[in-house]
Amino acid sequence: MGLNLAGLPRLWDVKGWLYAILSREQHPLLQFIRYGLAGVAAMVANLIAFGVCIQWVFPVPADALAEWEPLSGGATGIVDWMRQIGRDPQVASYVKANTVAFLASNVVAYILNFKWVFQSGRHSRQVEVILFFAVSLFSFLIGTAIASVMVGSFGWNEYVAKISDVVFAILINYLCRKFLVFQN
Repeated sequence: MGLNLAGLPRLWDVKGWLYAILSREQHPLLQFIRYGLAGVAAMVANLIAFGVCIQWVFPVPADALAEWEPLSGGATGIVDWMRQIGRDPQVASYVKANTVAFLASNVVAYILNFKWVFQSGRHSRQVEVILFFAVSLFSFLIGTAIASVMVGSFGWNEYVAKISDVVFAILINYLCRKFLVFQN
């Protein structure tokens, strides 16, 4: 089982590839390349919004970190940790910034996916938008929970945790958008 390359430009035909990628041709390889480019644009919007929020909108005061003492105690302390995680100023800042970044990137992602990557028509526009954001919300919640544990329990840097969040979102979102939200 191989990838059908019929209809694609020759390998070194840069002008042909640019035209094919920028068009709405539905060859699976071209669609995946367009999805990747739209994803990069959405990720840039996400990271810019996240960085602005972490630095200026929801910064963690230095004295708040000095007062916060993470829980220890292994598996027996997990329930206590879960009760207190929302009080960790660094985790709270991460979750707020990630929420704003999620909204910004999803607006960019929906517009590019709708206009350029996939074909609408599987569902009504309203259902399409709801499903698009529901899939994004699912991956956002799972990714934010995992990243919050990385930041709160393991003391990882917010940006390192963000990378794991982004990788998870890319995989889940592509598969769900391709097979559930838009026409194949």
